[in-house]
Amino acid sequence: MAQQKTTKKTGSAPYPVKIIKPEEGNIAGIFSAIQGEGTMVGERQLFIRFGGCPYRCHYCDTPEALIPTQSCRIEDPPGGRKFTKIPNPVAPEKLAELVKPFLEPGSHHRSIVLTGGEPLWQSVYLKSALPALRAFGRKIYLETAGAHVDELKSILNLVDIVSMDMKPPSSTGMKPMWAQHRQFLKVALPKQVMVKVVVTRATSLFDLEQVREIVSEVDRTIAVILQPLAPAWKAKKPPTPAQLFMWQNLLSEKLENVRVIPQCHKVLGDL
Repeated sequence: MAQQKTTKKTGSAPYPVKIIKPEEGNIAGIFSAIQGEGTMVGERQLFIRFGGCPYRCHYCDTPEALIPTQSCRIEDPPGGRKFTKIPNPVAPEKLAELVKPFLEPGSHHRSIVLTGGEPLWQSVYLKSALPALRAFGRKIYLETAGAHVDELKSILNLVDIVSMDMKPPSSTGMKPMWAQHRQFLKVALPKQVMVKVVVTRATSLFDLEQVREIVSEVDRTIAVILQPLAPAWKAKKPPTPAQLFMWQNLLSEKLENVRVIPQCHKVLGDL
């Protein structure tokens, strides 16, 4: 495995972690679940979780996927919450073989979700793997940090839905990425796109004004989801009801579709 030659910077990418070769696949897990976030909450979906992420958001709820994993956990049988393991990397043709049992005729999986970690960190692999996944006839749903612009361009024709995070520095503890977010949203616009913003008690009005301005500039009808923090990793304090009301009002001054949706899978438990 190649070593990424970078210098660690407090609270932001890049980090000096071992990463895979671009054409290989580091898959942390493959499993069936009910979508707990965004506008498609409640739908049954097949999740492919990628290992490795260049960011270190304070509110990360999957810190185990921040670095590439040695093995891939595959749910067997689908929905049974029992797992087998195979070693990483997972070749593109092997990935199609692994997801096939989840997508047999009669399966209720509405889409295939690429999540992480950060899937676009493995965009070269995705370009090889996604054509075979699309052959199953399900929509491809990308969950991403919303900052890897060139990587998104390289696979945009292979995905159907883009759920992008906008990352307020006051929520993440990282440096601002507003310029990348603006460019990313413009590139994603031809697809079905939604914007998710994790908000904590520390989230600032200034940061949410940046979200409002960027989205209104691109398309004011895009769905924007304020996702209240579920205490995780380094962030522990969710916003107050008063903050959520105020922030929804603030964004709605220029945006047409602003929703407050918590992480519903935290309520549902192991689904």
